[in-house]
Amino acid sequence: MTDSIKQIRIAKQNVRKRLLSDLKQQKEEVRRQRSEEIWRKVHRLTAFRRARVVFCYVALPYEVQTRRMIEEMLTIGKRVVVPRMRSRVKALALSELRDPAKELVRGRFGVWEPSRSKRRTVRWRDIELALVPGIAFDQSGKRLGHGFGYFDRFLARLPKQASTVGLAFRFQVLDHLPAEAHDIPVKRVLSA
Repeated sequence: MTDSIKQIRIAKQNVRKRLLSDLKQQKEEVRRQRSEEIWRKVHRLTAFRRARVVFCYVALPYEVQTRRMIEEMLTIGKRVVVPRMRSRVKALALSELRDPAKELVRGRFGVWEPSRSKRRTVRWRDIELALVPGIAFDQSGKRLGHGFGYFDRFLARLPKQASTVGLAFRFQVLDHLPAEAHDIPVKRVLSA
């Protein structure tokens, strides 16, 4: 590993540590209000209005909250696809979600995902819009996650025509993020 890659990884770890702390300290009411504002922005996107199949992460407690988004997407007739972790191969699998209250269980790392009996496989090429989490984003769409690479591998597999949108609170959007060759940016970031 070269010194420049080591420096990038140290810089990424420092940003990750600082922002994770800020995310976890954010007041629940503020998180809820900002998440609702971000949902309104998603709802106004042309890519959202046109999409029939939307991928959406199921939020961890400190992330932009998506449970209400998922429920509303289902109500208006979108096919909603959520990730499930394939830990052995460090990849995400796609599963259609129809009833979050009945189908989601806690999986690895406390992430909500469809229970084994409720998994419905979706083809990658069917995804038209992907709503993606991150610890940080920058103005050009570079994304910093937890460092395991699950979402970088996910973004790399999406069809090129799929819209990819990072969801973040304002303090998570930085002017510049350090990046490595394997880091895949999103096409747009929405924040509040």
